[in-house]
Amino acid sequence: MEHGKELCDLAAQLYGTDPARKPPHYLIEYDRLFHEMRDRPISLLELGVYHGASMQMWKEYFSKATIVGLDASAKPDSFPSESRFHFVHGGQDDPKCMDEAIAAGGPFDIIIDDASHLGCHTGRSFAYLFPRALKPGGIYVIEDICTAFLPEFDGARFLPPAIGVPDMPKIFPSHQHGNVGMVKQLMDHAMAPTLKLSSPFAIEKMTVLRNIAIFHKSGNRE
Repeated sequence: MEHGKELCDLAAQLYGTDPARKPPHYLIEYDRLFHEMRDRPISLLELGVYHGASMQMWKEYFSKATIVGLDASAKPDSFPSESRFHFVHGGQDDPKCMDEAIAAGGPFDIIIDDASHLGCHTGRSFAYLFPRALKPGGIYVIEDICTAFLPEFDGARFLPPAIGVPDMPKIFPSHQHGNVGMVKQLMDHAMAPTLKLSSPFAIEKMTVLRNIAIFHKSGNRE
């Protein structure tokens, strides 16, 4: 079966016309990354549950996983009732709530941030969870980084910078707001070992697709 087909079919069934539905290219990439884990007793944390459709999707996809969902709103009626599912009510950048999530199912093989999409919240979640709650070799996903380009989220409009123009300065001008700016800073952390600099984030690899950023934690516990 081609990567993503089952997840795309599940999303179509569970989300319906819900605008919060995860885009097909997210699901295709998720299946490529996660399909070898499907039958393992992994742990997954998703920040941002909303109506609960993603929880139902992971329920079908990961039959043996422990899954934790965190949301600032109350637990939705559709949240799975199985004992392997746990709900945490609170803000994604509240250390007490993140600790509760870690106690419920951590450390995690996969963390997905689909919560506020504000750079300030996303950055605090990443800084707290990536070092403490993600297993070596684990995967951390930040969805919908495109919100940084929308005034209603991080207050900036996207203007693609010019590249390759005559007399271009050594410092390239670019968009620095919100989750996009944070992801660019995390690239600096990923490169830190090259100059033998320390970083709290053992980022082995980062992948940026349209509107989504994926970070692989080094499998080396050192």
